[in-house]
Amino acid sequence: MGQTYRVLKIRIPWRLVEERPDVLDLAVRMRLAAEEYVRRLLKEITGQEEPKLTTEELDRLLTPDRRELARRIIEEVFSKYGLGRCFVKQAKTFWRETAFWRAIPLNAQLRVENEKDVSRAVFVDLRNEILKVRKLGVQPFIIRLRRQTVEWIRERIEEDARLRLAFLGIERQKGKKGPTYGKLYVALVFAREVTPVEPRALVVVDVNRLDHGVAVGLLVDGKLRQTLRLIDRDVIKTLRRLHEEISRLEERAARETDPARRSFLESRARYLKSKRYRKIRGVAEQTAGEIVKLARKHQAAVVVDAMDYETYSARKQSGESGDRKHLYDGLGQLKRRLQTLAQWYGLPYLEERLYSTICPRCGARMVEEKKRIMRCPACGFTDHRDRVPLLWAKRRYWELLQKTKQPAFSSTPTTVTLLTS
Repeated sequence: MGQTYRVLKIRIPWRLVEERPDVLDLAVRMRLAAEEYVRRLLKEITGQEEPKLTTEELDRLLTPDRRELARRIIEEVFSKYGLGRCFVKQAKTFWRETAFWRAIPLNAQLRVENEKDVSRAVFVDLRNEILKVRKLGVQPFIIRLRRQTVEWIRERIEEDARLRLAFLGIERQKGKKGPTYGKLYVALVFAREVTPVEPRALVVVDVNRLDHGVAVGLLVDGKLRQTLRLIDRDVIKTLRRLHEEISRLEERAARETDPARRSFLESRARYLKSKRYRKIRGVAEQTAGEIVKLARKHQAAVVVDAMDYETYSARKQSGESGDRKHLYDGLGQLKRRLQTLAQWYGLPYLEERLYSTICPRCGARMVEEKKRIMRCPACGFTDHRDRVPLLWAKRRYWELLQKTKQPAFSSTPTTVTLLTS
């Protein structure tokens, strides 16, 4: 058995934020306190100011014997930011979660029917479709939940998940004169116990570039039983149009001499960038959902042929035209969502480099011809470039299947689903 997590991030309407500057002030102080706590804790442990650690490395460092050190730092830092006993108590109890999230955990209750209100800081009432935040030293406030949000929560309940924690968060944005803060949200952390699936097959995913789609292959007993190509062409056309319009606006803004007109153009470009980001996020969510649905149906492990960070960076900085470079965006989101969904359902997840330019028959380097067809000059093998990684997975089927026999469960939530209420 292992515990897995999913997170629902509910945006606080800006109208409410404008009416309640005390909430904005509190959220900023909470974030600054949590960030300073993490910096000091990690410096004490590692001797470095800002060590770059993976989730696994951080998990190994936060051993139980460091609890008292963490509690002492919490006491010292939180008083500096004017945070009272309720925050100190929560952070001391969940000191590891505070370090993982760089945010202060809040206790939370989920009412599904007529359960008694036990006065937790975050109270989610599904029956009345509201979320109430209180007991934080400011006047309580209420967020009305959208139907989509309520349905998402009910789906998690049906999967035997429970609401474990909540966070009052604020997004940090980089600026020329220093960071700015805005876009408040409440994040709900759901947890469930999962028995890892003993994989009987592999679902192999070739992640390349959005306009090339996502190639998916189902392998059973070493045979390629089914292939799919995900991501709708109309979505790609929409992303291209948005990118082109953003580029035009930015070019015009750079040439504009009138400050008011330049500000308008920059504002419009930012709006379209946000729209494009939401579109890409939707693509990642839908694609990951379809892949995991296929894996669950066949009790399969998910194997992702994802390019490493160095390759991704090189392609983003390559000589490819701008209208193609932007189509690499979203690949990281897709990987994270795939991993979190796979873990949520107990499916083993593995990232493995599977070649698209090396011949799966003889191992020689292939050449690319028209329409992404690869040809091996050594043995004459030919196939579409996006199928080659699937054929490599077929060739290595039993080795990959053995690698997925020991699924790893994350000790902290890793992916955020954003639903604006």
